[in-house]
Amino acid sequence: MTAPSYDVLIPGFPGRTPRGFLGWSTTVLLHTRDGYALFDTGGAGDRPGILNALERRGLTPADIRTVVLSHLHFDHVANVECFPKAELVLHETELAYFDEHKADDRAIPLFQVEGLLRSPQLSLVSGELDVLPGIRMIRTPGHTGGHASLVLSVDGKCVVLAQDAVKHRGEIETLNSAGAFDNISARESIRRIAAMADIVVPGHDASLTIANGKVASAGALSEVISLSLEDRSFVMEV
Repeated sequence: MTAPSYDVLIPGFPGRTPRGFLGWSTTVLLHTRDGYALFDTGGAGDRPGILNALERRGLTPADIRTVVLSHLHFDHVANVECFPKAELVLHETELAYFDEHKADDRAIPLFQVEGLLRSPQLSLVSGELDVLPGIRMIRTPGHTGGHASLVLSVDGKCVVLAQDAVKHRGEIETLNSAGAFDNISARESIRRIAAMADIVVPGHDASLTIANGKVASAGALSEVISLSLEDRSFVMEV
């Protein structure tokens, strides 16, 4: 029996811009006895990075059997069409949130999500359940009304793939989720994750460890920005 494992294909980054949403989010590769899966598929600009990261691991899009979506924001669902053979898993409460708030949540790519929802590969799930062998989906609303996270055990440690229930380390330290749809639910989701997790993989930060109530980064995080008109690059580090 294959124990479940995870691998961060592309780490998120806690950047902001006055133009709007920067949206560099985490994409996670999962491996269970049922094969390979992805948790979220990033933003449109992440497509080369995701596909190249899979290739470096000896995988192709056809190897991905399942795509689990945490929520329907643009930086988490943009590349679903790259995996036409994969089952798409979405929590039914996120669909209900979309139906009610698609016009006022500015991070929802309306036409893209409407296309996703027409996919014959889409499966809606309810409650809290094992969406893959050894990997449990839990409800973590607040960032959106139907946001979901994943929980698995690796080497005896509880790992929570939190995505935007905990966007970065500052949120788990302050219990404040910037831009949350529901601040009260967001705080409760953060508390729940912090209480159960030894390791948290946020939506826009490097992995975090939690021990004796203290949060620490489990690794360095950096991104490079290059200016196309000039031969200059800038390294951003957290």
